[in-house]
Amino acid sequence: MTLAGELAYAQSIASSAAGRLSFEDALGEINQRVSALNALAESVARARARGYVWGGDLERLGTAAQSQARAAFEGARAESARAASALRGQVSALERDVRRAASGDVLRNEGLINSVAAQARGLDEAISAAKGRVLAGAAQFIGAVDALSTRMTRVHWTLDQFEGASFTMQPEENPIFAAKATWEDHPSGKVEGLLMLTAHRLRFEYQEEVVLERSFVFFASKTETRRKLLLDALVGHLIGSEASERGLLIKDQVLSLRLHPQSGGPTSVTLELDDDRAADVDTVIEQIRSGDLERGRYQGPMPAGSRVGVPVKWPEKCETCGAGMQPPVKGQTYLTCEYCRARHDVTLGEG
Repeated sequence: MTLAGELAYAQSIASSAAGRLSFEDALGEINQRVSALNALAESVARARARGYVWGGDLERLGTAAQSQARAAFEGARAESARAASALRGQVSALERDVRRAASGDVLRNEGLINSVAAQARGLDEAISAAKGRVLAGAAQFIGAVDALSTRMTRVHWTLDQFEGASFTMQPEENPIFAAKATWEDHPSGKVEGLLMLTAHRLRFEYQEEVVLERSFVFFASKTETRRKLLLDALVGHLIGSEASERGLLIKDQVLSLRLHPQSGGPTSVTLELDDDRAADVDTVIEQIRSGDLERGRYQGPMPAGSRVGVPVKWPEKCETCGAGMQPPVKGQTYLTCEYCRARHDVTLGEG
């Protein structure tokens, strides 16, 4: 860098240093999270009202973040005050030395300019390090709020997809998860759509955005999303799932599903996920199959109309021929006798 450039750099640091000692941007980041807490609590309550009964830890996480807010902000403010007090003298010295270096001929002040530039770099680094300490003290709080915000954004997006779906869920179903994906080995070729999971069924819905009207030839002024259910399988008919990655630099996220022939559809499905890690989606599927997700279900007052957790009833013997009946798998709404083929409904019970 030229001498003029070094001097300009030192002048820039000197002119901004005093303002930076307020650490307004760092405190603002923390205050932004504090301000978001009420909206997050409302978001969780709204999700419950929309029928989301999973993630029993959501309320607890929100309460924990609320309890950390004051200490996080007060601690950050105290740390910023300590840092400002420690650095204020360096700021005054740099301002004074920059004025000296800027007076007179640049070449004659070469040594002073180089010294002032080094001084400015040291102060710049010191203020940045102090800002890091201010934020580090509130890192747990910031991380908790951001993680909860990300989860709630995903929850409401999932609920939006189910509300706009082309199918009707069974009474005991509640949405768990939705993910954009491409069904790679569909009989008609690659199909884009959504993988949609409840505790009882696994579905894939084809989605296509169709342009109905255009303005100025190129711009779509009116569109419509067309949906069609291509896969509707019972969770109990899912034999297994496997996550994998494909590619060298950009890793495609691939989820492979194996289904029992009794599902009446394909026995294998390969999905390339658009935005999610295959391992994360595979974990959700395994939590559903193992019952871990059910054990983490929300234990508070259930939303009106929810039938999650309601037991089901089925005949232990065929009402036509008396043969024994196998229990239904998750999501099954009727049983067929293996001997006389008589059909018997699986109904919601009263416990």
